[in-house]
Amino acid sequence: MYDINTKNVKKGINFYLIFLLLGILFFVMFIIFFITNFIHIKKMDSSIMSNRVEVNSYIDDEGTTMYRGMYYYNVDGKTYTCTSSSASSISPSTENKTIYYESKNPTNCTTSKSFNYILLVFIILPIVFIIIGIKNISKVNKRIKQINELNTKGKLVKNLPYTLVNSGMTVNNVQIKKPIVEYTLPSGTTITLEGDARLDRKLADSDGLVDLVIDLNNPDNYFIDFEINRLSGNLEEDYYNNPNNNQNNSNINNNTN
Repeated sequence: MYDINTKNVKKGINFYLIFLLLGILFFVMFIIFFITNFIHIKKMDSSIMSNRVEVNSYIDDEGTTMYRGMYYYNVDGKTYTCTSSSASSISPSTENKTIYYESKNPTNCTTSKSFNYILLVFIILPIVFIIIGIKNISKVNKRIKQINELNTKGKLVKNLPYTLVNSGMTVNNVQIKKPIVEYTLPSGTTITLEGDARLDRKLADSDGLVDLVIDLNNPDNYFIDFEINRLSGNLEEDYYNNPNNNQNNSNINNNTN
């Protein structure tokens, strides 16, 4: 059994949890927005033609003159106004138009009863965030399970030289690195192993080397960290540059041949 610390890998859960939570938040906001607008439109159970139109203007933050129509209409002898739901940089027509209003509350009105279903396209964005979050959290959990299996299946190899490369991830405008090592299997084949992204931003430790636990029956399953030790105490053959370890590898090669 080894002292394998998966804290760095688990940070990936927190990273993708942000995607998941943001996706859920925006998804709920969009749903509330759509439902609210849909109910608002459905309440407009009456209609009438306006009898007067005014065009109001204002200057927006970019200095552009914007126009918005205000429509007057009468219900049961009272005059009400309904402002156009959208503004335009082009002055609208002063022709009267149909006003839709709620019979129980004529002040509740709209100049267009059509629901803009095109807005539903924007719901794709939070769904993508949710999918990214769920997919990658599941991937990280699977990775942690694989690492834990190395406690019974893995071989410890200590003090390997390594290089750092960009992982392709950026957190707070900082490039996240990952270690890469060259390891020679007992068969004599040298393979390149890429470590997990260092989400903890740790790039080195006191000895300037990394440790490896690898399943020799399945070299695709391995874990690289700056410090991995046996719980019962490290052995001489655990060290990659130990002559006895090299001799053991040579004996294995001879036996294999």
